[in-house]
Amino acid sequence: MPYHERIEEELKRRRRLDRPAVVIALHSFTPTFKGVARPWHAALLYNRDPRLARRLLALLREEGLTVGDNEPYFVSDATDYTIPVHGERRGLLHALIEIRQDLVASDRNQHGWAIRLARLLPQAHAAIAAS
Repeated sequence: MPYHERIEEELKRRRRLDRPAVVIALHSFTPTFKGVARPWHAALLYNRDPRLARRLLALLREEGLTVGDNEPYFVSDATDYTIPVHGERRGLLHALIEIRQDLVASDRNQHGWAIRLARLLPQAHAAIAAS
C-alpha cells in the first residue's frame, strides 16, 4: 500500500498545482517461461485506452526491437491495480512497460533503457497531443 499511497499523493499534488500527469508502470519479464524462449525485447500493456502504449510500441519497433502488443501479459481490472486505478479511473494517459529481464540485468543496460524511454516517452506523448 505505501507504493500506491505515494502515487495517489503525487497525482493529487499535480492536480492541485494544475500540472499534467501520465502514469507509467515499469515491470520486467523472464526471458523464458516454461522452457520456451520469449522473443520480445519489451512489451506495452494496456486495457481500455491504448493510445500511449501503441504510440510507444510503434516507436520502439522503429528502433528494430521486437515488442509485444499486450503480450506476454495484458492489463485487466482483475489482474492489475496501477493502470486501472491510477491511470484509467482518472482519465490519464498511461502505459505499462515490460522489459525482458536479461536486457536490464546490468547497470549499463538499465541506463540504456532509461535513456531510450526518456527520449521516446515525450515523443509518444507529443504525438497524442498533436492528434
